[in-house]
Amino acid sequence: MSRSRFQTFVALRYLMAHPMHVSWLALIVAGMAAVTGGVLTAIVHFAFTAPDPRALVQEVSPLRQGLAQAGGIAFAVAGVCVYVFLIRIFFTFYSTVSIVGVSIGCAALVTVLSIMNGFEADLRVKILGSNAHLQVSKDDGEFVEWEEVRAKIDRVPGVVASTPFATSEVVIAANSNYSNVVVKGIDVASATRVTALRKNLADPEALGRLEPLVPDPMEPPEALPDAPADPDAIDPAPADLPTAGDPVDWSDPSAGPPAVDPAPDDFAEGAEVDPDAKPRDLSGTATPADLDAAARLPSRVQTLSGVLVGRELRKTMHTFEGQEVRLVSPLSDPMNPDANGTPIPFNRDYRVAGEFFTGMYEYDLKLVYVSLESLQRFLRLGDAVDGIEVRIQSPDDVDAMAKRISAAIGPEYHVQGWRELNRNLFSALKLEKIAMFMILAIIIIVASFSIVGTLIMTVIEKARQIALLKTLGASDLEIVVVFVTQGSLIGFIGGTLGVGIGLGLCLYLKTFGYPIPAEVYYIDRLPVQVDYLTCGLIYVAALVISFAATIYPSILGAQLRPAVGLKKA
Repeated sequence: MSRSRFQTFVALRYLMAHPMHVSWLALIVAGMAAVTGGVLTAIVHFAFTAPDPRALVQEVSPLRQGLAQAGGIAFAVAGVCVYVFLIRIFFTFYSTVSIVGVSIGCAALVTVLSIMNGFEADLRVKILGSNAHLQVSKDDGEFVEWEEVRAKIDRVPGVVASTPFATSEVVIAANSNYSNVVVKGIDVASATRVTALRKNLADPEALGRLEPLVPDPMEPPEALPDAPADPDAIDPAPADLPTAGDPVDWSDPSAGPPAVDPAPDDFAEGAEVDPDAKPRDLSGTATPADLDAAARLPSRVQTLSGVLVGRELRKTMHTFEGQEVRLVSPLSDPMNPDANGTPIPFNRDYRVAGEFFTGMYEYDLKLVYVSLESLQRFLRLGDAVDGIEVRIQSPDDVDAMAKRISAAIGPEYHVQGWRELNRNLFSALKLEKIAMFMILAIIIIVASFSIVGTLIMTVIEKARQIALLKTLGASDLEIVVVFVTQGSLIGFIGGTLGVGIGLGLCLYLKTFGYPIPAEVYYIDRLPVQVDYLTCGLIYVAALVISFAATIYPSILGAQLRPAVGLKKA
């Protein structure tokens, strides 16, 4: 037998239990915990979901949630005790403590970091669903030449689509409620190719309702310019305007403005009002009944441009589809003051055209969509936009694509990727992952101290055997190798089992899921995304920490003199 095989044999001999040992204590504790978890689970499923109205509490009560969590903890304790029972069969008590400590630390790291990766991936999907991969803006001046710039962007290899946009902070008012929101003007034809807006809509047909349902007879076909091209020009009067001496017969319908059929008024005198009636929801597939409901909207509302609101904003403002709302901008027109000479802020009435749900609370509460042309008229922007959103083939290549697009359009335009636009959020998530790794790694470090204690106890207990080995010619280095091998085997076995258990838990969570409050996290189960590189780093960290824990006990065993060891025996 070679020296290396002999040293490994001695290390395993010190590590393994001879004979095999059955830990009845661990088995009893596992049974008690399993019974407790089963009882709590039965209480939750039978007592709190019974059809009897005299049940103690409702299904969503804190007591039910507390009992369910206690049952889950009891089953977890039972699983850990069964795991300890199985490990104790093959290894000594001290070795079992060290192996279990290392494996629990590795399993916790793999599971927690995989869940955090899942939350990050879910957040990334939601952000990229509401925003483009790249955003192009102009540093100085108004961005009026966006069509030429967009044509250059579309010619860059790797670009899938682009769309112009404009944004502004406004106040939305409805039902005596007010809320600060960000209004975003979009080009409907191209925005759906850049973002997942159509997918996020409760009714994809709502995009077609952003335009007025009927043309406004009081608004000219073309939007009025912000200022006349020639200040001295005078707008001539219509040719059919009556002169001062011509009488007007108002009984003749042709003499006045075009007649508009009045919309039915539920609150008109003599009308029967249903107190339980609710506003009709016009979302969904356009059916004849829906078209008829749209036609029954007041004439003024039919002529308004549409606005898409988020689900959380709809709940806060108590709005419904087809309702008239008002957007008020902090910008003002100095040429349009009130009676006191104060400029009146820009304001415009809109009609709620639909609802969207992104899964991001801030977006669903603080973002509304209107058509780009409508927002340009509202804010007196003319043909200017705030920027161009770009979708590329691979979001991971955003930095390289930003350089290509910047080189194609010139230095006067600023190109930002989704990582840069959301730098604070993703930096916080990365810092949180690093902190979590360091905190959970303490479990492995604590387990490494048990490795130190195990090896020191082995040196004390095996002093006679160490003395005999040194008497037979074993060198100090060979004694060091024996204890380093023993500690490394603890790290190897614990790390392998821990990473395997962690991957198994991740597979279970991905397959069956673990329910979480959807009203809080906007998802109904824990998201899990396994990063195998991270798992490899965890495994290597467990091996390194376990190896470092063997250095001092190994040196202590090598310094044992044969005479002292034989005398202790």
